[in-house]
Amino acid sequence: MIKRFTIQIAIRILFILMFCFAFVVLIQQNLIFATIGVGIVILVQVFLMIRYVDNTNYSLSKFLDALKTEDYSVYFSPSKKGDSFQKVFDDFNLIIKIFKRNKIEKEAQYNYFKYILEHVNLGIISIKKDDLFEAHSETEILFLNKAACDILHQPKHKYWHRFASHVPWLVKEIKQMANGGKVLVDFGDETERKQLSLEVIEFQLLNTPYLIITFQDIRSEIEQKEIEAWHNVIRVLAHEMLNSFTPVSSLASTIKDMTDEKNLDTEDIQDIHLAAKTIKKRSDGLLDFVKDYRTISNVPVPVLNKLKIKPFLQEIQLLMQTNADEANVKLEMLPVPGNATVQADRKLIEQVLINLINNSIHALEGVDNATIKLSCSVEVDKTVIMVWDNGKGIDDEILSQIFIPFYTTKKNGSGIGLSLSKNILKKHGGNLLVTSENNKFTNFSLVFRS
Repeated sequence: MIKRFTIQIAIRILFILMFCFAFVVLIQQNLIFATIGVGIVILVQVFLMIRYVDNTNYSLSKFLDALKTEDYSVYFSPSKKGDSFQKVFDDFNLIIKIFKRNKIEKEAQYNYFKYILEHVNLGIISIKKDDLFEAHSETEILFLNKAACDILHQPKHKYWHRFASHVPWLVKEIKQMANGGKVLVDFGDETERKQLSLEVIEFQLLNTPYLIITFQDIRSEIEQKEIEAWHNVIRVLAHEMLNSFTPVSSLASTIKDMTDEKNLDTEDIQDIHLAAKTIKKRSDGLLDFVKDYRTISNVPVPVLNKLKIKPFLQEIQLLMQTNADEANVKLEMLPVPGNATVQADRKLIEQVLINLINNSIHALEGVDNATIKLSCSVEVDKTVIMVWDNGKGIDDEILSQIFIPFYTTKKNGSGIGLSLSKNILKKHGGNLLVTSENNKFTNFSLVFRS
């Protein structure tokens, strides 16, 4: 474009200089009419050059205005300006086309992400950080999604000061975390209470600080999980009690019928004695069940002390070696980092490991080359003790239920061992996790957070 413009100007200046030279010669020869004619031609050439420059400047100005105002409907037609502008206008049209396509792509991408954010189950608000402390009537909320409005029971406010006036308690929490942070916030009235997991994130964009505020109502989710847990417990309780009360009720009815008879022979008395004995046995079983229930619901508060993993696992291995040998199971301890330690209640964690090893021994019945491995790994934010066996594994449908109180697949199992163990780890601020694959392995991990 510049090269073409320069050539055009150079040619026009050359013509003007030639006619100026001719104009001087004609004046010297006193050719008045010829001199006037050449002078007119010079003026016309100067006018045409000025118009050419103006046209070029006008087209360039129009092009730049189109980019500045993002008006991509502008089109430069070469036929209206002549062939000299064809290449320039073609370039202008191409650049505008590229800008238009980029704008459409960006708008499509923006709408795509906006649609996602509008439909996630997470309240999202975005504002300029300065507007948080200096809000006025024209301070707009940059983004406010539907979930945020639903959680807070607010309409979709456009201005921050209006939004802030309806939820001052939320704005107060946000101001306290203006530099970023996370907190739990309770709000609501007597009819409905909610607990928000509120997080504020600060970021810089074009040297301007912005805040992204996210929150989610976790109370309803927690309550739903609690309901599901209670349903599972009630189902197991109902099953256990039904198994106990059904024969007791039947036998009690039999005894009543027999004692209603006036004459009881020796055989009748023996039958009554057997029935009473059975009732006593089932009652004792139900009593043990209630004791187990009390055990799992009353885990003592751990007394935390520094526990060195390596000698601790060596003692556990020595303690359980006899049981493993009797079951023809190889119990081995893999190398453990010498400096591995956790803050834990020794007696409670010992109880968990004994229970897990006994479970593994039971799962290894009839398995060739039965092996249990004790190990430990130390990571940046956690220490993990693992109990691994190459037993029968756990089916996927059972895997999600093994930590439910009283759930058991053993014929004479109480169903409290794993749930009690998990509860103990939770009391330590950690967790008890399991991975398994049928007929290959089962691995329990005692996770201690650093």
